[in-house]
Amino acid sequence: MKKIALFALIFIGFAACKNSGDGQLVGVSNKTKFITFTPYGMVYVPEGNIILGTGENDPVLSFAPQLRSVTLPKFWMDETEITNNEYRQFVNWVRDSIAHTLLGEAEIAEAEKYGHFLKYKKGDNAGELIDPRVINWREEIPWNSTNEEVQEALSPLFSKNSGFYHYRQTSLNVSKLNYEYWTIDYEAAAAKEKGGSSIGGMFANRPSHVDGNLDRFVRRNVTNVYPDTLVWIYEFTYSDNEHMTKNYFSHPQYSHYPVVGVNWIQCQAFCHWRSQMRNLWLISRSYPVEHDFKLPSEGQWEWAARGGLQGNPYPWGGPYTSNQNGCFLANFKPQRGNYTVDGNFYPAVVAYYNPNDFGLYDMSGNVAEWCSDAYSHSASSFVSDINPVYKYNATQNDSKERKTKVVRGGSWKDISKYISVYKRDYQYQDTCTSYIGFRCVQEAIVNPKEVNRGSGSKIYR
Repeated sequence: MKKIALFALIFIGFAACKNSGDGQLVGVSNKTKFITFTPYGMVYVPEGNIILGTGENDPVLSFAPQLRSVTLPKFWMDETEITNNEYRQFVNWVRDSIAHTLLGEAEIAEAEKYGHFLKYKKGDNAGELIDPRVINWREEIPWNSTNEEVQEALSPLFSKNSGFYHYRQTSLNVSKLNYEYWTIDYEAAAAKEKGGSSIGGMFANRPSHVDGNLDRFVRRNVTNVYPDTLVWIYEFTYSDNEHMTKNYFSHPQYSHYPVVGVNWIQCQAFCHWRSQMRNLWLISRSYPVEHDFKLPSEGQWEWAARGGLQGNPYPWGGPYTSNQNGCFLANFKPQRGNYTVDGNFYPAVVAYYNPNDFGLYDMSGNVAEWCSDAYSHSASSFVSDINPVYKYNATQNDSKERKTKVVRGGSWKDISKYISVYKRDYQYQDTCTSYIGFRCVQEAIVNPKEVNRGSGSKIYR
């Protein structure tokens, strides 16, 4: 019996050693398999170094250039600006989610615990965090139902004037299309000193340490998501653009044109929604989440726009806006206001012109693009040389100057100087225009050679 007991102990010891890697450091077992795909409609932008600042042919600023050598990590970038059709997917998602809530028929599924989807309890337990919840889309919305109870439940989504019809369809009240989401203020959480930063006071009145609990840094955001289609009228005095207000965003003819009439805040909401949609799909299949989609930093945008070239004023590399045959290479305002000489009057369908060496379309002209950075004339003098960005989370009470965000690339209504890759501009974060759109980036984890090529280009040929 003693021999049997001794043998059993020896066997258990060997088994234990085997399970623990013979006492070696082997990491945790049952590691989640990591699979990444080429994001649909995005192209790979390699890591690299760029000299941020003025271009070689900018006489206005050549006497006081603000040059900065910075290094950018690899990332994915949308090959075109976000189109009307893509943005409609966001609008329709918000519309449908509100409808599900109003009907009270939506199945609410509990998701994996994920910081971006934290919500607060209401009522007596207000302020306490509850598990994240997302809408289950297995049930269709009975938009055409003749059931009076269904019509009554959905009525808040439509115009109060029941007598108003647009081609026999009740008008959707777009002011109700609000997207509610939660984010974590990591800058506040990382602050080490009360009122620590002298740049914009972004850490003013923030806690001086982090105790591991990020609940108090969760921020609630509510944003109306529908584009301001009236920009086509109030931006152009004594000009007939009513047809653009009526049709540019909603008509299928413009599906593959860049979305406009969206402000910086709406673009941030779109990026959050896009990240949520992707990561919840990954979680449902037991894959780890990816990096979030976001607006490009000013450094990322310029590095991507140059296509890996240094000192070039335009994405195609040369100093001229037309080729040797006299054909213009971008959609802008050439020849003293002859808008059509470049082939387009208003914004052009995306990818109308040739891409740069990274495979990115319309980095100059067509529509200008929001960046994630707050605007500062001297930003290049104080931002980091490692993946630089200048963030300032402006509040409703901040001055207008603090609400400015960087805009890059120039647009269909700008002259050639303003569509250069180094030209900086700004707009207020809550302002919509007919000439500013956006595209997203996502930090890349791996080299494209290691990526499953399951997704591809969205360009329609």
